[in-house]
Amino acid sequence: MSGPRTVIIGGGIVGLSLAWNLAKRGWRHITVLERDHLNAGASARCGGGVRAQWSTADNIRIMKRSEELFESFPQDTGFNNWFRQDGYLFLAYTDEQAAQFEKNDRLQHENGVRSQLLSPTEIKRLVPWINTAGIRLGSFHKRDGVCFPFAMVWGYTKVCRQLGVEVLAHHEVTALETAGTKIVQVVTPRGAFAADLVVNATSAWAPQIGRMCGVELPNHPEKHEAIVTEPLHSFLGTNLIPMNSGMYVAQTMRGEIYACVGLEKGPASDYNSTFAFMRKVSRLMIDLVPRLSAVKVLRQWAGFYDITPDTNPIIGYVDRPENFYQYHGLMGHGFMFAPALSEMVADHLVSGRVHPDLANYDLGRFERGGLEVEQMIIG
Repeated sequence: MSGPRTVIIGGGIVGLSLAWNLAKRGWRHITVLERDHLNAGASARCGGGVRAQWSTADNIRIMKRSEELFESFPQDTGFNNWFRQDGYLFLAYTDEQAAQFEKNDRLQHENGVRSQLLSPTEIKRLVPWINTAGIRLGSFHKRDGVCFPFAMVWGYTKVCRQLGVEVLAHHEVTALETAGTKIVQVVTPRGAFAADLVVNATSAWAPQIGRMCGVELPNHPEKHEAIVTEPLHSFLGTNLIPMNSGMYVAQTMRGEIYACVGLEKGPASDYNSTFAFMRKVSRLMIDLVPRLSAVKVLRQWAGFYDITPDTNPIIGYVDRPENFYQYHGLMGHGFMFAPALSEMVADHLVSGRVHPDLANYDLGRFERGGLEVEQMIIG
């Protein structure tokens, strides 16, 4: 089966992993359009975190599979993704947060994720340099970890091209031309592409693409910034997420400390770093790990989370145009979800059957309501 002429808008890990999964299933007419150079957008600006600790069964199952795919990526693609599994340690500071951890832990075990609940004493034993003042409970899963985002994009690009996928950088989509009830052509300044199927995989920019053919999407961008410090002797041991701030702190293989936290809503075009973020994240880092008070910062940068009203992704066809498929709204966690989600999305596109874990993610759910809100969105 050669498949339809498929244009995937967005050349990050979401679009590339989907293209590879479609190509593996026999589709041969696939084009991925990236408006900038590869590794310019959300995929390259994220921290590379990968975790299976969540509050909803769907997300736990999806991320359990995703961790397996991150682990097998070097064998599957012949490309080293530098996936380091030092674990994720979530920290609860209130009774409500602790109760959520206990609920999560039960659900995680029911779905095959062997997380552990840790007391402050056990947390101190695991991370001796941490300030445990105010911590009620920890949630730890050793199989969680960090992966190098650039390597994932390069690896997916390599295997896509090996299977005949056309991956085109510097092709910004400027129009979607329709005829009747379908999109028939995707237009860029460097040429137009005939399409039988169009996939919108553009993260926080998805509403801009949707408006080109009259589709209104409820996503909005939320600016997040990150810093990296000078290299230090390896001491942190795991990735830390204090739930009282939503900050994410990790140590790289080279010893730098990486930290990220959100600041504001805003247009998905302002990549400027801010002193307000530096002041906020520095204070939070020192409160959590006091020995970081004298560390030097090497650089900081900004990116955007792709926020939806109910904290869940938007995946599926819209009513009109009927060949316009949405794959976005991943709440700043698209990097870690993409390997498993793209398997499911590819199966849906090829077979027409929706995976049970994706059944409630269509755009129409915002009118139906009732979808459970994910409680473990951080960063």
